[in-house]
Amino acid sequence: MRHAAVSGRTAASHSARWFSGISRHGVVAAERFAQKRSTRTTARQTASLLMGSTLIGLGVALFVHGRLGVPAYDVMLTAIRDHLGISLGQAAWLFTGILMLIATALGRRPRLSGLLWVFANGVSVDVFMALIRDPNQLGVRMVFVLLGTISIASGVALVVHAGLTGGAIELLMNAAEDRGRDPFVVRRWLEIGIVALGVALGGDLGPATVFFVLTMSPLLKAGRQALDDHRRGRSERLRPVWD
Repeated sequence: MRHAAVSGRTAASHSARWFSGISRHGVVAAERFAQKRSTRTTARQTASLLMGSTLIGLGVALFVHGRLGVPAYDVMLTAIRDHLGISLGQAAWLFTGILMLIATALGRRPRLSGLLWVFANGVSVDVFMALIRDPNQLGVRMVFVLLGTISIASGVALVVHAGLTGGAIELLMNAAEDRGRDPFVVRRWLEIGIVALGVALGGDLGPATVFFVLTMSPLLKAGRQALDDHRRGRSERLRPVWD
């Protein structure tokens, strides 16, 4: 059984390489599913998680104010925002909370770190939404999209680096694996279904959404590599001279 579980995780890791995800939640879930257990302290993990959430909130706000479309997951959130008349952060709490309730019903309860990530994401999105103003020039709006993509990719890299989360899609992937399903196939269809439903409900789909999907993976890879290099360098600096 243990060998089968390891083999399943190895296959899942290979699957992650050819489909890294179209949303930040899906990418975090895939990376968390394949990564080794973190040995970092809780304080450093929490700091990385909160810093990542702040960068994600900034990036989402830049996309919204750029008015050229929003990241894949936020297509659904903008639809909920518009239909219910709530803030984007509140829409994130509502929708992600529903996914977490489904995961709980399937036997996978969210961890405190997962709840903290969702809460911090919602707060940071609403804070930056209030601080940033809509630009009029198309060139500035395109710069907003570029900066937003970099900010979100950096934030996701920090969240993955933290080794925490336990977000909604990750929980649903675990629930799928518990039932003998391929968790990465489930994740793929979850992401596609969320975006499709968001579009059907009138969410803010646009060229920036496509740009985000196409550029997220290489930017995330670069950010993750930079963080891994920093961690290895720090370990070398802190290693006693007699090792």
